[in-house]
Amino acid sequence: MTLVLFHSQNEKCVESLSEEIQCSICLDLFTDPVSTPCGHNFCKSCLNQCWNNSQTYNCPFCKETFSKRPDLKINTALRQNKSEVLCDICDDIKMKALKMCLVCQSSYCETHLEPHHRAVNLKKHKLIDPGENLEDYICQKHEKPLELFCRDDQTCVCLLCAVTNHRNHNTVAVEEESRAKWVGKADSTELFTDLMRSIERYQSELLEMMEQKQKAAEKQTEELIKALEQEISELKRRDTELEQLSHTSLPVCCCRVV
Repeated sequence: MTLVLFHSQNEKCVESLSEEIQCSICLDLFTDPVSTPCGHNFCKSCLNQCWNNSQTYNCPFCKETFSKRPDLKINTALRQNKSEVLCDICDDIKMKALKMCLVCQSSYCETHLEPHHRAVNLKKHKLIDPGENLEDYICQKHEKPLELFCRDDQTCVCLLCAVTNHRNHNTVAVEEESRAKWVGKADSTELFTDLMRSIERYQSELLEMMEQKQKAAEKQTEELIKALEQEISELKRRDTELEQLSHTSLPVCCCRVV
């Protein structure tokens, strides 16, 4: 009886653990797990495929129906619990994914990634690290890679967005905009550096000019003081002579009177 109970509890634990890390649609480990308003989790691509092929939007697990298609957000808690991203192509033993393709929206191990390096039509596909958030690189409206940048609206767009909502806008490849921003940043850095050098040069020239003016003012002050001292000395000398002259002239006058 105890063994049967333990076995039953063990099965429940395994089932509960599977529900936490496994998509109930593809029965595999979560890839970009998203949560529905009712709280159940699925692979984003699996859930989108279900809803794209249906007239109504309901939860594949509990069948709750939603009045409109919910906005799907990546379940970061489940995504962080996932130790590594596995290859979507491997059948028996899932190998660790080396890259993720934005166009194919699949993760590939080293072996299955080889066609993307070899085939001409696949070489143009955008590859990112498997640990990155795919949602940041995919258009949420059209499920297409964000390959273009709209300079009018300052946002990344997919090819379908470019010919619909952003028609006649100034759009460029994301890589081109990235290079332009880096060049602009480098130019700004160089301009700022040149500006700082100019300020330092002007400060140095200003300090030198102030020092020269201060020295000139000090020299002028010293010369003025020296001239005043000489004038004072001359006045003292004349005063002494006058005093001496006054003493010698008085007896002569007296004698003449007598």
